[in-house]
Amino acid sequence: MMKKYAILLCSFLVASGSFAQQGYTLRIKLSHVKNYQPRLSYVSNGKLSIDSTYTTEKGWLIMKGTVNTATMASFTVKGNPALEVVTEKQTLTAPALRFFLTNDVITIKGDADKVYAAEVQGGEANADWTDLRIKGSKMDQESWMATRKIADSCKSCENKVLMSSINKTNSARGKAMQELEKSFFDSHPNSPYSMYMLYRMQAIMELDSLKATYNRMGSAAKKNAYAKVISERIASLEATAVGQPAIPLHKKDMNGQEVSLATLKGKYVLLDFWGSWCHPCRASHPHLKEVYGKYKPMGLEIVGIASENSHDLEKNRKIWLEAIKTDDINWVNVLNNEGIESFDAVSAYGISAFPTKILLDKEGKIIGRWIGGEAKELDVKLAEVFGK
Repeated sequence: MMKKYAILLCSFLVASGSFAQQGYTLRIKLSHVKNYQPRLSYVSNGKLSIDSTYTTEKGWLIMKGTVNTATMASFTVKGNPALEVVTEKQTLTAPALRFFLTNDVITIKGDADKVYAAEVQGGEANADWTDLRIKGSKMDQESWMATRKIADSCKSCENKVLMSSINKTNSARGKAMQELEKSFFDSHPNSPYSMYMLYRMQAIMELDSLKATYNRMGSAAKKNAYAKVISERIASLEATAVGQPAIPLHKKDMNGQEVSLATLKGKYVLLDFWGSWCHPCRASHPHLKEVYGKYKPMGLEIVGIASENSHDLEKNRKIWLEAIKTDDINWVNVLNNEGIESFDAVSAYGISAFPTKILLDKEGKIIGRWIGGEAKELDVKLAEVFGK
């Protein structure tokens, strides 16, 4: 048994080490494919890659490329009316097929009308979660059929009403899938898919829980990019945990003036990580304005650190400034996208969910960290600090 395990592990290492030379080949055969456009999506080096380039070979669609490491990909066919439903307010799309993209020959066979349930063969990282993927595909189909039925009967409904009805109908299936994934995670600590699940959960996990869970994972599971992201997040969280000195901030405010935490020593400082696109962030601003008005005279300063999503810096700066004006926030504000090459505050502080708030004492030591728009714990801490 041990010898067999060693052979498998060596094979995995050889395959991983030769990614750069081989590249992947997707062989795709779908019934009812017509003139629909295949679409492969995955994240590589932090950027979304979308590929619709293919050739044909004896009835197969062939897509080729290269990835640096095993990465979760999604595949669908665009333009297929069976995979979308259009209401007066929006277009709803069916789930995509998910699989690990590795530099191997991977075969996809199925029905273009149910592409999310297609069979996937090939790639070491896809082997151990085949049963889970099949069960998930069945639930995807049930959920999509239910979604189509609701949307077809509610073409003119408001988005909020429509989505509420869909979520209510599919909530049981969602919970069942969560239970299946949890069971798989607990029983497959060496699976790349388990590491991917941990990657999806890590944004809402506390440091101790994340670290303990990661340490239980097997060595094979730690050989992909998701493990690297988690490992780096753990390091960032440890460096910015309660009791640690704050990492120096190197940014400029909206007027181009340097912002330094060193100049704010002697004050309590609340770092507010947010973005114009983040609804919970924006919704928290009215209460944060009340907090600022109450505690600023007692020595509280707020530094808003915004992170925007566009690749265009000028566009990011414009929407950031518009959000500041709209929300009428008058504390110190910096844009993380500016000068991100030399200092990335979001990465340095291990921020993976917005909003995140971090409170520093007068000496610049971290004394509190909170994720989400809920303000109760922050309010309690500030009342404790300022005695009110």
